[in-house]
Amino acid sequence: MYTYMEYLQKCFYKSTNWNEDNIFSNITASSSAILDFPIPTGFKLDSSNKSTEYSASSFTLSNYHSINGSLAYLYSSVPLRNTMGTKEISLQDALVGFRIIEPSSNNHKQLSSSKRHDRSSLLYGRMYFPGSALEAMIIKRISAHTQLLIKCINNPHMDKNGTMIVYLQKNAPKYSREFIYSTNESLIGFRCLYNLGNSDNSLNTALIPKFDNSVISIGTELWYAARTMSPGLSTAFRYSTRSTSTGKPLTMTLAVNPILGHLSSTYTVKTSVASTFSSRYDFNFFSYASNLSLGFELYNYSRENPVHSFANRSVNLSSEENRFLSHQDRKVRGQHGGNTIPIRSHTSIAQKDHSNMIINPIQNLDNYYHINPTLLPEKKKLLDEVELAAHLSSENSESVTTAFQNLVNESDFASVVKFSTSLNDRMVKILWEGRVKDFLVSTGVKVGMNPVTNAPEFNRFGVSFSYAC
Repeated sequence: MYTYMEYLQKCFYKSTNWNEDNIFSNITASSSAILDFPIPTGFKLDSSNKSTEYSASSFTLSNYHSINGSLAYLYSSVPLRNTMGTKEISLQDALVGFRIIEPSSNNHKQLSSSKRHDRSSLLYGRMYFPGSALEAMIIKRISAHTQLLIKCINNPHMDKNGTMIVYLQKNAPKYSREFIYSTNESLIGFRCLYNLGNSDNSLNTALIPKFDNSVISIGTELWYAARTMSPGLSTAFRYSTRSTSTGKPLTMTLAVNPILGHLSSTYTVKTSVASTFSSRYDFNFFSYASNLSLGFELYNYSRENPVHSFANRSVNLSSEENRFLSHQDRKVRGQHGGNTIPIRSHTSIAQKDHSNMIINPIQNLDNYYHINPTLLPEKKKLLDEVELAAHLSSENSESVTTAFQNLVNESDFASVVKFSTSLNDRMVKILWEGRVKDFLVSTGVKVGMNPVTNAPEFNRFGVSFSYAC
């Protein structure tokens, strides 16, 4: 679950059209949210208030080992009008979960409209007590695609009483780059992420299929600690797409660290509107050690607003949501009825005489090869019908994916249960998060096997209450 300050930071990014999914550090965010979720420790109470559209404050109190707490303030030069308190906020926005990766062509329009936020900034500070530990963060937008991020920590128990990390980030639709410097070990780093694929919509959709819902990203990071002369290197690959028949998204990642010999692959899929499954396989090709991690999250619908999202929608599969998604093609075709050319089946098109057609290595929908069919007058009508069929197929695919995403966004969930296990670590984590009255509550437990007695034991247990208005 996001803290209120983290939630406001995400609202700031959304208001200024900053795409977090295009940053290398978030390339495995979906699988990490399902497999590596944290368990609360002890008792924690978080009370927050947004006094104006530009400022907010937060007070946190916990009893882990001893009574301690913190006081935080946040200021944004951009009005955060799209924020809500814990009573009204949807769980999809308040909880860390599966991320639907948007194609770069879709993000291009959003980023191009952020010029009015070129000089926006966000200031954040937190003071911990008892003690004198401080933390601060500054986000300064330099241009529509570039920002400066500074994080500072002051703690008397740290070397030189603290540390500072500076990020210079450039986030463009097709790529992102980061230059990083940390005073700890004089660490210098560079990260980059590139999105592959052609976002040009001017291509002939009748001859070349569209994959607007698929995103392929390749990134790498380089590190060098000048004080200890230690290098670091890792690279990662991410493939995110959506099913053209149901609109359900999935994400696959592959990360490699050649210096440490570590390889990690993940597969995360949203199996339904209310459920997500994720798996991860880790392998070290130096020690041949391996580990398999499995996890899932399952949302529970609110009793006040049960699954009514499908009641007024014309949707015979395994669930109501699938019945809706399976009838998108019928709905789209109904919108074109009467005003378009009658569409014949692909079988009837294939029965046409193709003896006069010119062969070319571009295959059309009727399994024949064509080259510039407009030059063939007797095939002009056939071409129009094929193009119309391709247009309807593409529109149907877009409507299905959009419909599924709308169902996820509009569903009223009351709680979520997360489960994660690791075979090699021999542990189980269970987390429940939901709304109780006006509070957001998070409670969970981590159970592992004692390596000496080989008996199960509770490693961590806690409950957290969060209130914001």
